[in-house]
Amino acid sequence: MKSTTLLLAPAAVLAGCATMQSFTARQELDRSPYYQTYAGFSVPANAAIAHLPIRTDYQALVTSSTAALAPLVDSMNARLDAAGWTTRLDWAAPTAQAPWAYVGTAAGLNARTHLLADSAVHRVMVIQALAPSRNWAGQLQAAADRQHVEGVLVIAVGPGDYFLREQDADRDRRDDARGRPDEGRRERFKMLDLGTGYTLPIEWLNAADQPIPVVQVTGLLLSRDGTVLRAGAEGILAKRPAFEHTALTMDDHLTDEDVAAALTLRRAELPGQPLAWQVALENLVRQLLGRGDGLRRRAP
Repeated sequence: MKSTTLLLAPAAVLAGCATMQSFTARQELDRSPYYQTYAGFSVPANAAIAHLPIRTDYQALVTSSTAALAPLVDSMNARLDAAGWTTRLDWAAPTAQAPWAYVGTAAGLNARTHLLADSAVHRVMVIQALAPSRNWAGQLQAAADRQHVEGVLVIAVGPGDYFLREQDADRDRRDDARGRPDEGRRERFKMLDLGTGYTLPIEWLNAADQPIPVVQVTGLLLSRDGTVLRAGAEGILAKRPAFEHTALTMDDHLTDEDVAAALTLRRAELPGQPLAWQVALENLVRQLLGRGDGLRRRAP
């Protein structure tokens, strides 16, 4: 994993508060899971962790997809509150100056900056966390003190862009004329890493350097004083071309229909075919808390 530094934060994110918030160092991601650990990450099994209500993220505001995402946000909030992995923090957190996790293409992060990186930089996936302002963090700490919690999850849903990944592999293929294996043949496969244990084989004709629009859930684990401890994301749905064996174009963006489909998409390859957003949410919470052995409901 390589580290680079963002020279100028997106103006849309920091408008009006450029001196009050700062980004962590940008980290390049080779493949999923898409997570980064920051200062002093350690969450004891018995630690009291709270969560804020899930919201749409900054990218949803920019792309005007907030309304389309509302049913998904409502469903995810109901699931998170009912699961009992963490408790809801009794605080109406302001949207302004709030923290945010960016996971996606470097080109997407740099789209509204003066940083003109070369094409090689633009072909990587990156993660970067926007820390809360001092005022926001102070309000968080007061709320955490009232509920005696040691950390807080901040989760958001929105659109994103992921790159395909290519991999060479042997494939045993039958020769139609002879009916014999074509041994020793190596082919290049394309795949899309959407998240933890979630990789889609790609049959359509997109080039590896063309971003694929996705619906994702991002999150951060903050200490009680607002320090970013861990950040990451899980993809829920990837946009597909209208016809198989064709390609998405640069004008193919997420539509309201794509966003609506994220609410009902199921992981057919998993036992019980659970909803993709439910799997993504559970994986996000588990990864942010470092619960490799799974999540457990907290005792009342």
